[in-house]
Amino acid sequence: MSKQFDVIVIGGGPGGYIAAIRAAQLGFNTACIDEWKNAAGGPAPGGTCTNVGCIPSKALLQSSEHFDQANHHFAEHGIDVKGVSIDVAKMVARKDLVVKQNNDGILYLFKKNKVSFFHGRGLVCESR
Repeated sequence: MSKQFDVIVIGGGPGGYIAAIRAAQLGFNTACIDEWKNAAGGPAPGGTCTNVGCIPSKALLQSSEHFDQANHHFAEHGIDVKGVSIDVAKMVARKDLVVKQNNDGILYLFKKNKVSFFHGRGLVCESR
């Protein structure tokens, strides 16, 4: 059985997932196809920004900023901290959790807005 859609969005990045949700909100039968995979091979919509770009970079940046604050700026506030260290594996695990929460949030929004999601690669084919 095949299903027909009014709108099919290829790519679930910041532009794609928002376009798919908006099309569905406007009453179009909408699908979104995205091929990003998480570490377990499951769907990871959100494109480069969510999976390897902006979001993970900002998560790691926030952790490193906390480290810098503790080492160099807490004393200005009368807070004495000794023995501050970095656990890189824990920082990366937190970053991975932030990325997963974003991926899961996009999938939730698809479901809430009745966007059919397909994990895979979409191709544009012209038919006449």
